Amino acid sequence: MFDKFGEFDSFEDINRAAEAQKAEGDFEALKALAQENGIDPEDAEDFFHGYLDHFCTAKDAALGKLRIEKTDMKLEREFLLLEEELEKACMEDPAVAAGVRRKGKSLAGYMAKIIDKGYEQAVTPPKEILQYVKAVPSQYKDRMKTGMPDKATRKEIMRTYYCEEVTG
Repeated sequence: MFDKFGEFDSFEDINRAAEAQKAEGDFEALKALAQENGIDPEDAEDFFHGYLDHFCTAKDAALGKLRIEKTDMKLEREFLLLEEELEKACMEDPAVAAGVRRKGKSLAGYMAKIIDKGYEQAVTPPKEILQYVKAVPSQYKDRMKTGMPDKATRKEIMRTYYCEEVTG
């Protein structure tokens, strides 16, 4: 990830890099910039030919970064649902979109915070539920705990991680 151009801290930084490539007439570099940052290649072409006055928006940059990270990690099941929840937040909240794009912030880091909170809040399921659980061997059922933060807590973690915490 981000091997050729590096990780950008904002959509403005990406746009500056795109402007530089366009000024040099380097369409191939502009396409590579788009690919590395999850930006639609057609947008790169339209920008290069002057049909768009900017390479990407804050939402484009955030969603592109998430797309790259999601693909790189090969997310499945509930992790995909968490990523989709974050995508929706990026579309609704400019602060979250800007935070997602920040250098040093990652989908993996965010999901680790969710897992940590789920572990902290984990509870032992009632015996009435455990009697139907088939995937856990009976000798472990009395020690079994499970937890996933509720939506409000996940939203709080999202805002804290992407919008309030200062990195590096």
